[in-house]
Amino acid sequence: MNNSVEILKQVAIFQNVSDESILHMLKCLESYEQVYSKNDILLLAGDKVSSVGIILAGSAQIVKEDIMGNRNIVSEIGTADMFGEAFACANIAKSPVTVLTTTGCTVMYIRFNRIVTTCSSSCSFHTKLISNMLSLIAQKNIFLNNKIDILSQRSTREKLMAYFLMQIHKTGKNRFRIPFSRDELADFLCVNRSALSRELSKMKQENILDFDRNEFEVYPAE
Repeated sequence: MNNSVEILKQVAIFQNVSDESILHMLKCLESYEQVYSKNDILLLAGDKVSSVGIILAGSAQIVKEDIMGNRNIVSEIGTADMFGEAFACANIAKSPVTVLTTTGCTVMYIRFNRIVTTCSSSCSFHTKLISNMLSLIAQKNIFLNNKIDILSQRSTREKLMAYFLMQIHKTGKNRFRIPFSRDELADFLCVNRSALSRELSKMKQENILDFDRNEFEVYPAE
């Protein structure tokens, strides 16, 4: 449990909460852990959403399929990231997305209604927990707005550059590593895989950027 607490201290809803308080919270929130293998489903589109998941180890992708079966990667999540909280908070009965592991994963689940409902012992940390949850949802809303900006670009190149600029702002560096393979990046940007590869090759030839697998460097504009 001590290892879990060290990770939970990095989780948005437990920000600025002491180790002792976190341990007390976990009992109140009726938390439990589950271990998964690669390509396991953590949450299936159409499933009832009653719990919030926290990745303690490993990584996963939040994906959504359209009516034609085309897959869109909404986001990549890893250690200390959460999933399901927005749907539970909005009282969305069934998940509109699927959460799929990309590595072996350890996940902690907590009942959402235990977060937003004060328990019988009136735990003092509930106010802080709710405040942190609102902050987390606001941060994710900013991420989704950024993705809308990316997807609103007309061409594959414009979408790539918008995504790369987001990575530069996130890391503060022109050289960065992305969490996606080429297929996954195409799914994230909602573009054709072949068109994406062609555009990346053109951009490399034009000295706009350089890359090696999922390591990228964007050169400053002259």
